[in-house]
Amino acid sequence: MLGTTCSMITLRSGHRWLIDCGRQAPDQLHDAGYCWHDIEGQIITHVHGDHVFGLEDFAFVRFFESKNGVLSTREGGRGPKLIAHGAVIEEIWQTLAPSLRYLRDDDGNRLEGTLGHYFDVLPPVHFEPPKHNPWRHAEWFVAEGLTVIARESEHVPGKPSCSLEIDVFDEPDDDRIAWWSGDCTVDAEFLKEIEPRTTIFFHDCTFVDYPGQVHGFFALLAALPERVRKKMVLMHHEDDIEQHRAQMEAADFRIALPGHAFDLETGQRIA
Repeated sequence: MLGTTCSMITLRSGHRWLIDCGRQAPDQLHDAGYCWHDIEGQIITHVHGDHVFGLEDFAFVRFFESKNGVLSTREGGRGPKLIAHGAVIEEIWQTLAPSLRYLRDDDGNRLEGTLGHYFDVLPPVHFEPPKHNPWRHAEWFVAEGLTVIARESEHVPGKPSCSLEIDVFDEPDDDRIAWWSGDCTVDAEFLKEIEPRTTIFFHDCTFVDYPGQVHGFFALLAALPERVRKKMVLMHHEDDIEQHRAQMEAADFRIALPGHAFDLETGQRIA
């Protein structure tokens, strides 16, 4: 966990990916001893500032600057990978285009920039058809050493937003996953359904209830079966989290804080 809405996955290959890239991501990455050039790719769950406002800096730095043996995209280096559901990709570009669309070619002529100038945007290899919204219900992505399903979830009604199902074992007959909520409300039936093959759940959490809730309200999370709660780590919580620690731990939850690390195979905290 780098911060509230920016986390890193380190694969067996040593490649590092970020899940979401909020406004504080550059500083959080620096504080953890890394830089943008240490990142293989980005996985984005949805477009809100606390999840994507670091992408502009990431894109510009990787496009214009070579560092640590990583050639800039402008100089012919391979662009960093980007994984996001197709409906989310559209909103990512709507957010970044006012800055990233202005480029020049080698002769100094105006060039209309696209997301593909900055990123290696990975296409889905499989998908489920639309279910609740006009866009696909789920999309499968495969990169070297990484398989991810981006599945639509309920955050803000009508807005593209996805949870993530991350394969944690390489064997084709082993379907165990680590589950990442992004931002979403509590879907108790779905969580109970996938629990047997889930090594660890990461769920956003709030103690503030209000009409039109868009996050994981603690009372609903606490009502989940014990078998789900014991595997669940609560993240993306309010700053006063220590006031609620006893209540959370009494319900068998673990709390994610900046600097914490978890083994996705065992589901155990390792740092």
